[in-house]
Amino acid sequence: MNFKNKINILIILLNISKFQFLFQFISKSNLFKDSKLTLINENFATLSKKIVHFNNSICKYIKLKLKNRIHPLDFENELLFFASLISCKIPFSFIRFGDGENSIMKGDMLNVKTDKWYWRPSNKEFKDSLIESASVCTKPNNFIGIPCKNWIEISRSILSFSKCSSAKYMSFATLFINKNYQLFKEWIIHFINIPNRWKIILVCNSIINKNISWAFKFFPVPDHLIENWDEYGISLLDKLSQQAKKNNLIFFISAGPAANIIISNLIRINKYNIYIDFGSSIEFLTKGYTTRPYAENTKYSYQSCEAFYLQNKTLFYY
Repeated sequence: MNFKNKINILIILLNISKFQFLFQFISKSNLFKDSKLTLINENFATLSKKIVHFNNSICKYIKLKLKNRIHPLDFENELLFFASLISCKIPFSFIRFGDGENSIMKGDMLNVKTDKWYWRPSNKEFKDSLIESASVCTKPNNFIGIPCKNWIEISRSILSFSKCSSAKYMSFATLFINKNYQLFKEWIIHFINIPNRWKIILVCNSIINKNISWAFKFFPVPDHLIENWDEYGISLLDKLSQQAKKNNLIFFISAGPAANIIISNLIRINKYNIYIDFGSSIEFLTKGYTTRPYAENTKYSYQSCEAFYLQNKTLFYY
């Protein structure tokens, strides 16, 4: 019986959702190709007793991968890597920059009709805070996601506002969507139902699906938050900062460009939590439906990203 089949049978026999994705991770990815992790060739009853030790070995290996990280992995394995950081309760933050964030940082007026928000150059405080957030990657375990190769000039522009000197704490802005969306969706459905995971703090639009019992606390993002940042932003940050003082929490955030500012503030409060800008990828959980074409069988659902690196602060894609 090959290794993959053993893993699949073990999942069925044990039926422990806590470890399900980690096992899928091993059987699907090549992240462990250079590791010495093995399953002892014993009967399944014996293996089940060693399941916790095996899980701890996986998490130790993920920590080693994080420590030795140089640049992003390939698109799917990058998602699996971050999912494992979450499953293994390793504190980190992840913010994302796209064309909208770039326009704001450049000072260009912006009106995003899809998400019903806009930004005007007169809102200088929001712009300055967004630029400041672009340098979180200078601190350990704080990641920023940038666009794919087909938007390389926008990515280079974003980096011009940042102080990132290497790609160690950089990733893909589209990590949870496009070609990765179905795998991400499969994982997160399993994850939110794990009983011993860290408590989830949900921060998203107030138009929400009523079934969010998986969230420990919910903080609604006010309508027109970005254009009224001076009025709403400080109040929201204060509430979230009070919550972030506690340890062992995961912040699921979907708040457009404001997510970057929120997360960059919260990591100053407490670096021992997990803070993630999931954006529209969690709409199916929070709204009960999706508004993005990548969720359907479109060209976007097949789009991937290429790994990249920085050399002398210049961006290069493989």
